[in-house]
Amino acid sequence: MDFFTSLLKTYEKAEEIGLVDQQKGDNPVLLPIYHDNKVIKNNDIYIEILLDNEGAFFKARKFEIGENVIFPVTYESSNRTSTKIAPHPIVDSWYYVMYSELRKEKHQRYLQNLDNWMIQTENNKVEIFLKIIKKFVENPESVELVLNSAFGSDCQIQEEFVDNNGKIQEGSLIFGEKKQKIALKDIKLSFKILEFDGLRDVSVSNFNEMHHDFINYINNNSTEIGIGICNISGKEDRIIKNHRKPKGVFSNGKLISQNNKIAYLGDRFPNENASSDIIKIGYETSEKIHLMIKYLLENNNSHTWLGTSQYLINWFSDDLSNDSQLDIVKPEFDDLFEDDEEEKQVFIKPNEENKKIGSSFVRGQKLFSNNATYNIAILNENKGRIALKYFRQLQVSQLLKNLETWQENYSWKAKTKSGNYKLRTPTFNDIINAAYGIDRERYLELDNDSFKSDQYQQLVTALIDGNPIPSTIVKKLEKNIKQRQKYPNHWSQVQQISLAILHKQYGREFKPMLDHENTNRSYLFGRLLAIFELIETQRYRIDGNNQERITNAERYWNAYTSQPAKLMMNLTNKIKPYEETVKLNAHGIFNKLDKERAEIVQLLSPLMAKKDINDPLDYQFIFGYYAEKQFFYTKQEKNESEE
Repeated sequence: MDFFTSLLKTYEKAEEIGLVDQQKGDNPVLLPIYHDNKVIKNNDIYIEILLDNEGAFFKARKFEIGENVIFPVTYESSNRTSTKIAPHPIVDSWYYVMYSELRKEKHQRYLQNLDNWMIQTENNKVEIFLKIIKKFVENPESVELVLNSAFGSDCQIQEEFVDNNGKIQEGSLIFGEKKQKIALKDIKLSFKILEFDGLRDVSVSNFNEMHHDFINYINNNSTEIGIGICNISGKEDRIIKNHRKPKGVFSNGKLISQNNKIAYLGDRFPNENASSDIIKIGYETSEKIHLMIKYLLENNNSHTWLGTSQYLINWFSDDLSNDSQLDIVKPEFDDLFEDDEEEKQVFIKPNEENKKIGSSFVRGQKLFSNNATYNIAILNENKGRIALKYFRQLQVSQLLKNLETWQENYSWKAKTKSGNYKLRTPTFNDIINAAYGIDRERYLELDNDSFKSDQYQQLVTALIDGNPIPSTIVKKLEKNIKQRQKYPNHWSQVQQISLAILHKQYGREFKPMLDHENTNRSYLFGRLLAIFELIETQRYRIDGNNQERITNAERYWNAYTSQPAKLMMNLTNKIKPYEETVKLNAHGIFNKLDKERAEIVQLLSPLMAKKDINDPLDYQFIFGYYAEKQFFYTKQEKNESEE
């Protein structure tokens, strides 16, 4: 099933289960077709006119920031220009809704539309609601009632007038202590009727019965306007050329757009023949597709920003709003992990922990079934067009299998702030920043948003398609772990993520536990590097300043990983002064470290005569280094607890 058909079927499923026009608190609303909405922002001037159920004026109020105004629209009103008169059915700008001597044409067309709807509706409540509104707005005296109530009785109303050149000058309003001035044309008006349905106040936004009635009204009046077979739904529909914008995060971009000759579906079909022969989209179909995208982009559970103007949307066939909160980009756990500063001396205790399939990726309760269908798409806005960069549809059972494989291949145990140890699957952001980020005081950061966005897309596609992590990222992490000096603040983060990504590369598998039988040259030199570092840090611990000094192992890290045999002798000489202090003041610790060193040297001995002994180390050294330190600290904790 293609992207647009999937969106259409998803919307129709939402209609079946009652998700459309469901208004709950501040949650985004999946709008009914032929409707739009406006979430009020700081500079918006939206006024709600409150009338009693007899039509008498009660008051007018400004909508507060964050309120959501839902209102019906027509194809013509959605695509109107500054020179084209096409009113929205109820909620619209000042000169459409209110009486104006010099703007009669707009107002009269607005009233005609109300009459047409009232004539055709079979819903008595809707007819009464519209009649009350019409009676109020066609009265010229309503103008002052609304403005004085909303902006104060001392507001100054400047009506529109014709200047000496015969041009109509817009009306304006001055109000408040600061004498703020606004144009009347910038004011938008909506309505609420008090105790309209028993004791219930009914507004344009929450009158769902009216929303449904308007859909019937539009469908009944679209039967003779450009009728054809929609290529997406396969049904007879009004074929349209202009399509609404998804809005939201894509403020100006269009998913389906058309110039004089060519129609575009994102970045598809960019030729004239394809436009005329292939693309025929019905009005109802277009509405459902765009409103579904709009909802997915507004719902925090179903969209993720991937950098620049690129977004990921995902949903399940039986969990349309992704209430299960499956997030493939940002795996989450019950506990927050230690900050870098707290992780410097944290090493993982081996333990057994069974994790459920994909548990790292599901934050809420699992509300989707294994037989459901999972949909994922990546959209990118560029030059006014929204391009579909990626779309996949797969069974949830396959998705969970891919998630489980990803988690198994790219997780490493880490300590949580509660003191427990859990497998940690790095987020995509973690992986990208560890591979390409620059170490700054607070974070690893990547400034190139476009490049970062591309990396997100590569990781998403790899995970969903069941492919391994891109080799370019793997190679970059292999390079980074040899350049410790580049990460003075966030080395532990780079190390943790690299261990997670690299531990199952090239058909090998490494674990946190030390492998005493591993005779790989890089692994052994990594172990030895850890011994050099541990001896020196133990000396600093004895001196009481173990957190302040950079060890020789850190200082010569790059050189050691490039020429290990040569630097081994150098570091051996460098740490001799520290050995004596540790031997005298922590004899037991020294013996343990010296025993480990002797084992490593013995295993290296057969390799010392080989030509490649001084060749650069490969990624396996980091596992020898890490495992040796983990072995030491785990053993230390065990001994201390026994004492």
